[in-house]
Amino acid sequence: LETDRRRIRQRIQAIRREIEHVRRERSTRRAARRRRDAPVVALVGYTNAGKSTLFNILSQGGAVVSDQLFMTLDPLVRRVALGGGREVLIVDTVGFIQKLPHALVAAFRATLEEVVEADLLLHVVDASAWEPWAREAAVERVLDEIGAGERPCILVLNKIDRLPEARAEALRRDRAGSVLVSARTGEGVEGLRDAMAARLELETRRV
Repeated sequence: LETDRRRIRQRIQAIRREIEHVRRERSTRRAARRRRDAPVVALVGYTNAGKSTLFNILSQGGAVVSDQLFMTLDPLVRRVALGGGREVLIVDTVGFIQKLPHALVAAFRATLEEVVEADLLLHVVDASAWEPWAREAAVERVLDEIGAGERPCILVLNKIDRLPEARAEALRRDRAGSVLVSARTGEGVEGLRDAMAARLELETRRV
């Protein structure tokens, strides 16, 4: 029994060292991105909100799309053109759940630090889900917990292809400032690009 406990302690120490190594590596990469003056946009949201599908359509990347919990453990980063020579770096992050355990917060520290350091958050909500606003609130609580609650944010209401038109119109009226999209069909994605550019103040100006 004592031998097993010693092995467990050694394994825990090894995991902590690995997490710290990842943290330092991510910090170095973030510093390099800052030097390139490319704003960082992080996708956040409840698990299965469609973040990875949206990430793929924005970046034309290859993020794995799955219904599995915590499928995105290591943050994926892609450069995305917004048009007119404007570029941002898009980061896909782990999906949140209600009452995210502190142990998981520690384990996902590498990806959560990307959220804290981002210039803009895209909070992706599955608008077709049961009680979507409860999920939205759950994500906001986690953002507050990790110190990202005050980051600039755009609410992205996803999966509008699953909604009746009347419901979509009601969302446009009731959630002013949000962007309605379908990551699956591409509907509304160009409007999201425009909203990102405007929020990051990347519009071209005559000088």
